[in-house]
Amino acid sequence: MAHIHKQKRETLLGLRQLSNIDNTKERNYSVEYYNISDSLDVNERKARNKFARIEFETDELAQDKVKLVEQKKTLIYTVLGIILIGVFVFVIRVQISKNRELRFIQEQQKANEEIYSLMITQQDKVEESRQAEKKRIAQELHDGVLGKLFGTRMNLGVLNTRKDEDGIVQRVGYIDELKNLEQEIREISHDLNSEKTAVFNNFVLMVSNFIESQRTVCQADISIKMDDTIEWNAIANTAKINLYRILQEAFQNINKHAKAQHVHVTFEKKNSLMQLEVADDGIGFIYSKKRNGIGLQNMRSRITTSGGTMDIITKPGDGTTLHFELPLT
Repeated sequence: MAHIHKQKRETLLGLRQLSNIDNTKERNYSVEYYNISDSLDVNERKARNKFARIEFETDELAQDKVKLVEQKKTLIYTVLGIILIGVFVFVIRVQISKNRELRFIQEQQKANEEIYSLMITQQDKVEESRQAEKKRIAQELHDGVLGKLFGTRMNLGVLNTRKDEDGIVQRVGYIDELKNLEQEIREISHDLNSEKTAVFNNFVLMVSNFIESQRTVCQADISIKMDDTIEWNAIANTAKINLYRILQEAFQNINKHAKAQHVHVTFEKKNSLMQLEVADDGIGFIYSKKRNGIGLQNMRSRITTSGGTMDIITKPGDGTTLHFELPLT
């Protein structure tokens, strides 16, 4: 196109020179000159319009590019905002969960304190009853048994000097009185022994009552074995509370998840250790997936607080055995 324009310009130059040289054809050369000049002007206007349109379209493209950049920035900011909101919501939910867990732990601690307070109160009442019973027995021994013994001894001393038949009959009566005193002393001794057993077996009674309550709500058949040689008074009250709470937690898990037919609870003394074992024949579970559960963590925390250990034996379809060991001293 530029080549054609250049040729026409050269043609115009030639026509102008020809019109200056040949006056006879000057008019023809001028007409042709103006025609070619007008054609060039039209083409130049078209070219300018075309360049102007290209420039305009280029400006539009630049504006569109700016708009796209702004839209891209807006999209990026929006996505970042959504991500930040998501992170914020996640952090809030995690914090709420931690606060809920903390409140649960605090409630458990409060419940432990209440149980401990109840056990202390119960022991105080038992001790008060023991002191009252001791006082009553002391009064019975002093006012009843000792008085009768003294009177019988004096009468027998007097009768020893008599050899007649009436004296022999009276001595037999006093011997029977001594037998009655022997029986009274035996009954008092039995009462004292029963009282001692009741004092030492408060925890056993609590566990027995709990197992009986579980038999009404648990679908499984429950059996319990308690070693009579365990000296419960040698175990700290806090440790007994923790054992009781562990037993509660174990049965809560059994009732919710185990689907067991039989549950065996065993308290056994082995050397210087007290062992608690809760075994069921339920569905079991994968320990690696449940080891961080709140229930298992609470049981482990309780037995660890009392200086003991916890072991779990389980697998899917093969039941679960919880084994706890606690030092007796």
